[in-house]
Amino acid sequence: MRIITGSAKGRRLKMPGGGKTRPAMDKVKGSTFNIIANLVEDARFLDLFAGSGNLGIEALSRGGSYAAFVDAARECTKTIRENLEITNLAERGEVFTMDCIKFLKTISMPPFDVVFIDPPYLKGLLEPLLQQIPICSLFKPETLFIIERQKKDIIGIDKMPQYRLLDERIFGDTVLTFFKLTGE
Repeated sequence: MRIITGSAKGRRLKMPGGGKTRPAMDKVKGSTFNIIANLVEDARFLDLFAGSGNLGIEALSRGGSYAAFVDAARECTKTIRENLEITNLAERGEVFTMDCIKFLKTISMPPFDVVFIDPPYLKGLLEPLLQQIPICSLFKPETLFIIERQKKDIIGIDKMPQYRLLDERIFGDTVLTFFKLTGE
């Protein structure tokens, strides 16, 4: 796994051991950043279920101003810190070893512009997270949320009045869902 472009282009990232993560494929990551290219410069990113930090570090490499990385596994957050050092982006990243829901409920900071949500597939982690997002002060109506999920992991964003589905892209068994809050 490597950084595709920007200040850390070509740098190889470490992966946490023990099969704890499922990194975004370069094709999916590249497509994601092509779609949000005009939003990256100076933006604040939140990388939930961050794993190796692949998505947030790519955002920083492309000009993001700040990224918070959240993962409950200590091995993952240790790897993210190492990857931030490898890419010389540590001064713009902050790593939190905690459950993503707890992060949304307890951390106070300026709102994020883009949020990556990449939970383990088919573990039922999206529903509680989607219930917490509309009541969390870390987001504004303009915040763009991007979920990477497996096709079988049906979330029904289009049927939730608090969300506005913007786009969905399918890559084999992987689906990228782009949405914002409606403000309702």
